[in-house]
Amino acid sequence: MDIPAGISVKELLLDFSPNLAKKTIAESGAATELAGTEFTMVVEVSGDKFAYVVKDGTEFDVKEGDLDNPLVRISITAEDLQKMIETNSLDMLLGIQSDLNKRKYNTLQTLKGSFMAQLANDDGSAVSIKTVFNGADTPAATFKMKTADSIALVKKETNPVNLFMSGGMQIEGDMAFAMQTQPLFT
Repeated sequence: MDIPAGISVKELLLDFSPNLAKKTIAESGAATELAGTEFTMVVEVSGDKFAYVVKDGTEFDVKEGDLDNPLVRISITAEDLQKMIETNSLDMLLGIQSDLNKRKYNTLQTLKGSFMAQLANDDGSAVSIKTVFNGADTPAATFKMKTADSIALVKKETNPVNLFMSGGMQIEGDMAFAMQTQPLFT
């Protein structure tokens, strides 16, 4: 995905991301299968919160602030998010809402736990993204991989099983929970 140069965190989360999600859901035809659903998510960036409510795959309510009990809560530092913006590697962060369909929505409704994505950049730096599903911090799993592999995973150029079996992704923590997250990436 092409991120506009110089975009601010606020512009990214309040404008760019929701518009990308609307476009992707509409183009994929997923809006029809998402009729009757309500997807809720909060992205927290170093304490600043951005709330998303998507009804029926077509109605988007995006604002600054928090939500009680969102399906998904993502936490990232402002520094890590800025690094992701600069390297145009936001796929892992924006993938959930922009690739939403009924199967993934159903998976999100049943997941309880958290995962940490630790992404290694080519320059030796790393980015961490914590995702909590349905307010449950446990069970927990940590996924470690190169940023390039996370992009390939979200773009469906590889799948979690192949990435894990090839050594491109290491998983620490609750393996059963980690396996439950697989439908989010296929």
